[in-house]
Amino acid sequence: MTQSIEPKTLLACQDLTVSIGGKTLCQNWQLKLRPGEIWGILGGNGAGKTTLLHTLAGLREADQGEVLLLDKPLQQLKNRQRAQQLGFLLQDDSTAFPATVLETALQGRHPHMGLFSWESAEDETIAMAALEQVGLSDYCQRNIDQLSGGERQRLKIATLMVQQPKVWLLDEPANHLDLHHQVSLLEQLIGSVKDQSGTLLMSLHDLNLAQRFCDKLILLFPTDENGKGPEMGDKGELLTEEKLQRLYQHPIRRLETDAGPVFIPA
Repeated sequence: MTQSIEPKTLLACQDLTVSIGGKTLCQNWQLKLRPGEIWGILGGNGAGKTTLLHTLAGLREADQGEVLLLDKPLQQLKNRQRAQQLGFLLQDDSTAFPATVLETALQGRHPHMGLFSWESAEDETIAMAALEQVGLSDYCQRNIDQLSGGERQRLKIATLMVQQPKVWLLDEPANHLDLHHQVSLLEQLIGSVKDQSGTLLMSLHDLNLAQRFCDKLILLFPTDENGKGPEMGDKGELLTEEKLQRLYQHPIRRLETDAGPVFIPA
């Protein structure tokens, strides 16, 4: 009999404890993100989705435990090493320097370049392909301060595509996007992740996007009544009316349609 081999873990938490403002988000928490997996984090405002993502990305220290990136402690990796394997989409957008759309997208190649190297023709080809995917190729010479909020979000996503990490951490990737771009860009992002045998974890507010795109979920409840911390598992087990009502402190209806389950506030 052939023995199945467990896929390599790309990002892992070992005995992780994270707290903010006197609230413990997780305690002695274990998490493994493997190739091809698409994870979502759900929770109400102030539940700690951004704090948890910042900790997993190494932008915030955990109270206890550690995060491993490809089996190496994240805090022991240099920034360039980390950026070669891990890409993070920030929720807020504060650009310090003026730049064109193409120059911004090319920043995604910097972790893969030598210290004193310039972008190559291949780097520019990768960047232009990503801009084409998000519908910004005609804007490549436009200054980023001339972009709308939705166009800036699409550019941030394109820059992450150009970076080509193994682990993708996204804080509200659907922010500022209209319905068409929410669906089309998430489809393209997930396609890029799977093509590179990567893994993706994103925070979302929209339950229907979570149902459509995620395989597994992390639920951050407003109060930890049972002391178990976040609930994790397959989306089919977690997207129930009872759990979602507890998650959002509001009744949620789950409707079955030909296209799959749809969630609406009651």
